[in-house]
Amino acid sequence: MSLQRAALNLQHLPLPWNSRAGRRWRRGAFAANTLRAWKADWEIFGEYCRTREVEALPALPQSVKEFVFECLANHKKPATIRRYVSTIGRAHRAANVADPTATEVVKLALKEMGRSVSARQKQARGLVWAEIELFLSVEPRGLRDIRDRALVAVAYDTMCRREELVSLRIEDIEDSGDGSGSVLIRRSKTDTALEGATAYLSPLTIRLVTEWLRASRLKSGPVFARVVGRDGIGDAVTSQIVTAVLRKVGQWIGLDKEEWRRISGHSCRVGAAQDLLALNIDMASVMQAGRWRDTRMPMRYGEKVLASRGGMARAAKQQGRA
Repeated sequence: MSLQRAALNLQHLPLPWNSRAGRRWRRGAFAANTLRAWKADWEIFGEYCRTREVEALPALPQSVKEFVFECLANHKKPATIRRYVSTIGRAHRAANVADPTATEVVKLALKEMGRSVSARQKQARGLVWAEIELFLSVEPRGLRDIRDRALVAVAYDTMCRREELVSLRIEDIEDSGDGSGSVLIRRSKTDTALEGATAYLSPLTIRLVTEWLRASRLKSGPVFARVVGRDGIGDAVTSQIVTAVLRKVGQWIGLDKEEWRRISGHSCRVGAAQDLLALNIDMASVMQAGRWRDTRMPMRYGEKVLASRGGMARAAKQQGRA
């Protein structure tokens, strides 16, 4: 395939159709959200190259370097820029052409970016159990409220990312015999082998889910569906609906606008990690509950909790400075 044809393909898809990576894509090796992100990233770089009349594939290292600093000038975050560069490299490798991101020119540009701009990302505002419990204390006014109560409880117990939450299926919920239960998470961001993972559901969560399934009359398929009108049932909820529901929690418990707008589809995951660490649950158990492979993210989510009981905090108490 010519480079011109590959470039056309890459403008519409993150990988050329007839490359090895393209065949893996057709076999479902990558999550749909990953593919959408690659496509969006490549289109941004492609548009940059078109406006400057330079080749996107193969791109010169200097073009990628200038793209990095153009993104910085447009106030893009370092993590976003690194993702763009990663996509550019992946596209070149898929097309079997020289990868400009592997050159010293681009590596030094990224290093310079790291020295000049903080790489610290804003963290989603966590929803901890005390706040969720307050939300659940409000009696539901209709079918949508019944669903939202169950959704929030499941999101907290399972520490699901929103893409995982919308994919949960009724037939994958099991009763443990003591009032609690479990649910199979078939696919997740880090589960590239599609082995799945089982998450715990508390007795309270099982009761809320049972109430929702009874009220909605759902028997199989996605656990959470859209409520149409007063009591109609539609397709599975979307990731955007999950975020909207969690933000509603923030509004209902009285957070100010600046606070509840920081709530995202990850907020129950963040809050649950903070709660587990505050309860002195060991890190291995926290990682298992959240399906993390290393400690970086749970420590990031719980950094304030960890700092409050760290060495200096303990010393302050012993020295009478607390």
